[in-house]
Amino acid sequence: MAEDTKLRREQLLKKYEEKGFDGLTEHERLELLFTYSRCTGPAALAAELLGEYGSINALANADPALLMKDGRINESTAVLLRLIPCVSRSLYMERFAVKTIKDAESAKKYFSSHFIGAVGEKLIITAVSRKMRVISSKVLAYGTNTKAAASYKDIADFVVKTDCTIFFTAHNHPNGSSMPSDSDILFTKNVIASMTMLGAVLADHIIVGASDTTSFRELGILREMSDKNAEGYHV
Repeated sequence: MAEDTKLRREQLLKKYEEKGFDGLTEHERLELLFTYSRCTGPAALAAELLGEYGSINALANADPALLMKDGRINESTAVLLRLIPCVSRSLYMERFAVKTIKDAESAKKYFSSHFIGAVGEKLIITAVSRKMRVISSKVLAYGTNTKAAASYKDIADFVVKTDCTIFFTAHNHPNGSSMPSDSDILFTKNVIASMTMLGAVLADHIIVGASDTTSFRELGILREMSDKNAEGYHV
């Protein structure tokens, strides 16, 4: 490490120890992180990237391949940035774990934590007991920025293997609103119809957007989602 970079790291660490994380500016936080990634010119690089992406949050959620494309960021730096939301998700899920999903608010909280740091869409299914306690969760599909698809057979297999009678589905819209699209609505209707034949009830479908979260049951857009079909779960 160059002597000036080492000295700068020591200065930032001292400020961090004295004033805490909130005492560092956004630039200083990123610069300090870069001093651990073997990149050249961490201060200048931090300034450039914050100018382009606007925040550490946006930078950490960027595609690592795109970050490395122009050569300013090496692989180790890109991986380090990508780990930020992943570690945050793990810590959040452990600290604020939702064990029982009894209403739309707890469902939104439970599923929102699963999509922290997600670059593309993914579809999650969660089985709950009759008392609405979480039994098992699984990612059924990973997709692009705009689409994640899973077959009804995948959902049926999960329902049968977990032997659940009540389950939730959730997916994300990484770059947009959480309001359901026509295809989201059709998919949900088909899931309800196909799983009913297996004796399983879809309690809710949650969509996590870039800045908001939506519950299908709260919207009341599907007559198939009647309250009597998911006793113990309320909007």
